Amino acid sequence: MPFSRRNLVVCLSILALGSLSARSALSAPQSGTETTPAATAARPQPAAAPAAKPAKKRLTFALLMPSDDSPFVSAARIVSNGLTAASRQAANPADILMIEAQPGTTIEDQLHAAVVSGADAAIGPVERDAVEKLAQAESLPLPVVALNAAANADKAPANLVMLSISTEAEAEWIARLAISALPPASFDKPNRIAIITGTSAWEERIRAAYERELQKGLTDYEIVTLDPEKLDELQKQFEPVLTDEQNRELAEAAREAMQKATTDAQKKRAERDANNARRTMIATAEPPYQAALLALSAEEAGLVRNRLPIRMRVWATSATNPGDPATSSTAKTLAYDLNNLVFSESPIVVRYDPTSFEARFSTAMPYSPAAKRLFALGVDAYAIAEQWSQRRSFIEHNGETGELRLTRSTGAEISRTPLTVTIQGGNLLEIAPATAAQPELPTVTAPPDPSTLTFAPVNEMSHDVRRESVRGVVIEDQGAGPAPTPMLPKKAAVPARPAAHAPAAPGVPLVDPSTELHAADPLPTAH
Repeated sequence: MPFSRRNLVVCLSILALGSLSARSALSAPQSGTETTPAATAARPQPAAAPAAKPAKKRLTFALLMPSDDSPFVSAARIVSNGLTAASRQAANPADILMIEAQPGTTIEDQLHAAVVSGADAAIGPVERDAVEKLAQAESLPLPVVALNAAANADKAPANLVMLSISTEAEAEWIARLAISALPPASFDKPNRIAIITGTSAWEERIRAAYERELQKGLTDYEIVTLDPEKLDELQKQFEPVLTDEQNRELAEAAREAMQKATTDAQKKRAERDANNARRTMIATAEPPYQAALLALSAEEAGLVRNRLPIRMRVWATSATNPGDPATSSTAKTLAYDLNNLVFSESPIVVRYDPTSFEARFSTAMPYSPAAKRLFALGVDAYAIAEQWSQRRSFIEHNGETGELRLTRSTGAEISRTPLTVTIQGGNLLEIAPATAAQPELPTVTAPPDPSTLTFAPVNEMSHDVRRESVRGVVIEDQGAGPAPTPMLPKKAAVPARPAAHAPAAPGVPLVDPSTELHAADPLPTAH
């Protein structure tokens, strides 16, 4: 939308002058009216009306939108959909103003426009570079809820808070959870974690976030870069190594089986059984790495998961979410490939189907998980802006992006605890973090499908009360009462009519006119 600061200031000045003239007219004495103190005292005073409860002020939020040619405009529009949906569902809806960036304007110009428009708080921007500029400012003219994170959040101005759904923050959180799930380590048997990553920019950022937390936790780790053409080498790298005792046990069993075999078929069967026993022992042996942190897409993770040991715990962020298995056959296949994966996610992605989403937000559900997260960011930004516009320095909110917590005295970034989700049996299941933090992931029971629920039939007993506390009441006979008043007047007699002057035509019966015919009565038939 084009913005002219001069025109907007002029309009506000005219409104201010008009308000001032109206107040002057109301306060000026009317002609012919005595205004002396004595006359005022002699005039009778009306009774004081009870004080009315002040109405709650309607808030106004300014959403800072990027320009139309920005690569972030699509994401910002989805955020605006969530923001307006939250306002519609709120007990006290707010006015939402969208201030679009124009060529040549800066983020400071957008904030000035928000102030002049009377906004109580500004929401946005979504671009990280713009949020970095806000974090470096000395002060801001109004409370701002930025929709991304900045590196120097500790030095942010007092009016700024930052709400983010970045996968880097999720990676740090999931890495801490993976560390807490490691089994007890010893000097000769330390715990090791493998970071399996791709080569794209976003995968490198997630990998770096994993590294930061593992270094803080003093956990040994190794970085493995995925090459889709060398998956067999990847499998050998993570394959458990049998001990000398286990190798001797397998060799002794194979030798005994071969000695008992007398025919070629029996020898082939004994050799096949020995190989199967070795593979089974390798699959159930202690893996060289206790856990793997994936910085991969769902498709890449599906290629890797089946080549990792069964006892190896596998963790990831929402970037590895395969999608909704109930609505996509591709997501269903990936969900089976990613069995026992634990990843972080926004609650809005896994808690709603299209029907419940529309019932909750009165709008259609976004199709992709990424669009759902952006929608949830707008919903939670509205809840945070409601409180931050009132200068509340401590905020807690259980939102659609996760559990949010702000202590402004310790930093400007709002901490977000995402949902913990595991994949079992082709289903995405929400679990508690304490359950996921166990050394061995337990089997999680999926909730029943409502469409398959059956209920026991209920035998209805009409006019039958089966309660011992209900007793019959006997009413004494009061004798014959007065005759009841007739509800309908008596039927009037139909006067007799003379016989017809002409006989009926042949084959047509005569009908007595004194006989009433009703719609339900059959017509007489000729004999």
